[in-house]
Amino acid sequence: MRILPALAVVLAAVSVANAEDSKGDIVDGRFNIGGRSIQLTCRGVGAPTVVVDAGMGTAPAEDPGWKAIAAKVADSTQVCLYDRAGLGASGAAPEPVRTSADTANDLGNALHKAGIKGPYLIVGHSIGGLHAQVFASIYPEETAGLVLVSSTHPDQIDTWLSILPNPAPDEEKAVGEARVFLVSIANDSAKNEERLDFKASAAQARALRSLGSKPVVIATHSPQYRMVPGMSEPLAIKLEAATQRMQRELLSLSSRSKQNIAKSAGHGLPHEDPAFVVDNILEAVAMARN
Repeated sequence: MRILPALAVVLAAVSVANAEDSKGDIVDGRFNIGGRSIQLTCRGVGAPTVVVDAGMGTAPAEDPGWKAIAAKVADSTQVCLYDRAGLGASGAAPEPVRTSADTANDLGNALHKAGIKGPYLIVGHSIGGLHAQVFASIYPEETAGLVLVSSTHPDQIDTWLSILPNPAPDEEKAVGEARVFLVSIANDSAKNEERLDFKASAAQARALRSLGSKPVVIATHSPQYRMVPGMSEPLAIKLEAATQRMQRELLSLSSRSKQNIAKSAGHGLPHEDPAFVVDNILEAVAMARN
């Protein structure tokens, strides 16, 4: 059948419009949450909406690794990248000291202001995983589930410190440096770039007892990873064994939980093995839909 040129142009325009609609509207901007703004970048369509809270000092809306992960996830559902206060394009936080509850409330307010409807599947990497647990505690009805990517455990710092030996004049340099680092970040928020109160944040995360049957997927780094470079193997193995145990403990957050362990990638999973992270997110999406 011969189509008139003018009609062909109209049909082509409709086809392009439908193709764009299938990808969903891209939400990308700074949203005012009361005198300051939070950067939120969303793309894709579908539920649940995946929301990414990254590791310490990382602004996922600008980070190439997280942007590539989001592009893959957007083929299946809506996904949002959230920059915490003071990171990326987000305005600075007003408080001199921050907690996970502050970041969780910033995220909730930004999502509401942007008109992004829940419930949300919160993906948290490293310290973002601690924030994700607190978000689920504060906004249980708006949480569809969690994906915890090599997540900080509420007892992590105390557990590591309990494993390190008492100070000794002849101790390994790596052991002494690890102890000083852990003690300083546990007791002095000025020692980390986001001024985070770790003790208060850990206490907030412990308030999350259970998500019921909502999906929780634990994406854990390889047991071969060593948190403290240069530390002798016997002690390094002991620390990693405790870390792996804490990762398993996170399974208790839901009656529908699953753990996947990376073959070789370390703590930097979003950049070392992004395909593994994508697979874990999509598994949680499927669990939430079913």
